[in-house]
Amino acid sequence: MYKLRLIDPIADGLIARLQNPNFEISQVGDPEGILVRSSNVPDEWITDELLVISRAGVGVNTINLEAATENGTVVLNTPGVNANAVKELVLTCLLLTVRPVTAAAEMVRTLNGPDILMQSESKRSAYIGQELQGKTIGLLGLGAIGTQIARNCYDLGMEVLGYARRNHDIDYVNQVNLDELLRLSDFVVIVLPLTDETKNLLTEEKLRQMKKGAYLLNFGRGPIVNSTGILKVLQDETIAGYITDFPQEEYLGHPNILMLPHIGGTTQEALKGGDRLAVRALRNFLLFGTVRESVNYPATRLVFQSPYRLTIFYQQTGKTWSKIMNYLDQENLKIGNMVSNGKDGYVYMLIDLEETFNRIEPIAKKIQTIPSVKRVRILSRPL
Repeated sequence: MYKLRLIDPIADGLIARLQNPNFEISQVGDPEGILVRSSNVPDEWITDELLVISRAGVGVNTINLEAATENGTVVLNTPGVNANAVKELVLTCLLLTVRPVTAAAEMVRTLNGPDILMQSESKRSAYIGQELQGKTIGLLGLGAIGTQIARNCYDLGMEVLGYARRNHDIDYVNQVNLDELLRLSDFVVIVLPLTDETKNLLTEEKLRQMKKGAYLLNFGRGPIVNSTGILKVLQDETIAGYITDFPQEEYLGHPNILMLPHIGGTTQEALKGGDRLAVRALRNFLLFGTVRESVNYPATRLVFQSPYRLTIFYQQTGKTWSKIMNYLDQENLKIGNMVSNGKDGYVYMLIDLEETFNRIEPIAKKIQTIPSVKRVRILSRPL
């Protein structure tokens, strides 16, 4: 039985899927599996017992990925599940920058009398907006979210520029370098993940390349934008405004900064979908050893047909694969099927064995002694 810890609440129906004979939900002791949305995963929970952290969402900046990988703990996530939710919020914010909807509505609320329509129309010249059609939007990131935003903005009649680490074959997106995107865009939208490469990507120097009157929208992560730099370019009116889904104390009260409480992926549909996929991924890894979406393990799947399965996660150094196969050959273990895949210098193997547990266990212990091997598990085929 696997002990699981839920850091964030999930739907009761999904909890029921984690309360069968294979699982036990407990908030005490060292868990073997953790299910989380966007809360922080304390480093002290990454113990020898922890096999999996399943994130309902995409970003893993609340998880010590390096410690998890060194521990042999897989970190699963659900990319794309909240892409539509984030896209719709970005479109909402874009429209609010060009049409003063909130201010106009507040003005109408101050009126009274039977001729409210006439009164409001006499004041509407103060609320003349612009149109998105014909404007240029620059997208930092062309993943699941960025491509959806690009499609919708193109349909609105906007010119779409994109900046990404690799080339994306999207005929309505003109991929350019970062400097050119900043210089040409009326709206710059960040939908990049936070990494060592993207942290502090938009320094004051970079921000000063933006068009006068442009808007910056941050739906990636807060540290991608240098906070001192954004305040300076707003102060001297280099850009018109900053919208961020990641509030910071130094931005409080600024008239040209709109802060949202990290609600980009927070819709009923996205939360349910993320929870459902995170639960399924956690179950599949613990019961079958399979991985579909992970930030540190390669995607690896194999139909579980033999009585037992050996799973091995190791750093790709030296002759690790040869040593593993030699251990199996020495005992003449009968392999039913096997598969392996690599990612970022690590390899994950699934080896199905037509053997008894007593024959497999000593070999698994030997494999675990190989210095480059981070985690070895023996799974029995679920009934």
